[in-house]
This record gives sequence, C-alpha cells and structure tokens, in this order.
Amino acid sequence: NAAIGYTSGEGLILTGQGSTSDITLKNDADETVFTIPTGTDDILFPDDAKILMGTGSDLEIFHDGSHSYIKDNGIGDLKLQASDDVVIEDTSGANAAVFNVDAGQELYWRGGSGAGKKFETTQTGVSVTGNVVISNDGNIGSVGDTDSIAIDSSGNITASQNLTVTGETTH
Repeated sequence: NAAIGYTSGEGLILTGQGSTSDITLKNDADETVFTIPTGTDDILFPDDAKILMGTGSDLEIFHDGSHSYIKDNGIGDLKLQASDDVVIEDTSGANAAVFNVDAGQELYWRGGSGAGKKFETTQTGVSVTGNVVISNDGNIGSVGDTDSIAIDSSGNITASQNLTVTGETTH
C-alpha cells in the first residue's frame, strides 16, 4: 500500500500505510534515519541522529538519549530572534528566563519555596528580589567612577563617598 507519485501542484508525493510508520527512511547500513509515524505529521529521529545545517554542518540539533542540544559549531553567534518576547520555560510552562522585547529582562528561581522572579533589568538599572550575597572582597561601583562601596572578607563595609542605608541591615 505504498505509492510514489508526482503532481505539478504538490511535487513528489511519497505515501505509505504501515502499522507503525507510514514512511521509514534507512541508510545503506539498514539503520533508521527517520520515520513518520502512521497517522501523524511528525518526523521522528532516533537518539544521536542529528539535524545538520550549513555547508560545514555549522548548526546541529540532536538528542543523545539523555540530553537535548542546539549546538553552533560555526563562525559567528547563535542568535535567537522573535517578533515578541523570548521565554525559556520548564516543561510545565513555568518561566525560567524572560527576555522582553521592550521591557526588563527577567530571571526566575524555580526551586521550592521562594520561587518567582528574582532579578530584573530596569530602565535605570536592576531590581533584585531577595538577598544579594557578595563574597571574597566584593566591590560595588560604577565603571570608570571613583565612587564605590567595598565589602572585605570580614564583612566590613567601606564607602568612598557618603553611604545611605535604608531598611534593616545585619552584619
């Protein structure tokens, strides 16, 4: 029940009616390259099969049986572009990162209690929800600016200019 045909409107037509796959493409070693399951428009690739794009196979998309990859092996950047926001989610649809087109960029904590947005860029800087931990002689200051706040390894705070702290502080 397989047919190969051609029409000027559709081009080459390959039709199959298998019990598990309508179409199975194999290589010369009789290994499955991909299948189209019966009654679907899906294309299934076996583990470790790669979709390769570019003259030098510069872009790879594959699953190795444990992890999934989008890998750029070529020259230049890997760019994700969208007409709206770019959102990275877990499989339940919960946000991990949101890169808004015309607003702040957001990072989320996904683990247990306290889950939610923790870091967001704003028009004037950044907004952090929760604690900021600076360790090992951390410095806070502007690049090229002599004003700074320094925190040494003992937790001592020094400021090159006036320092105003509002709210609760602990040391």
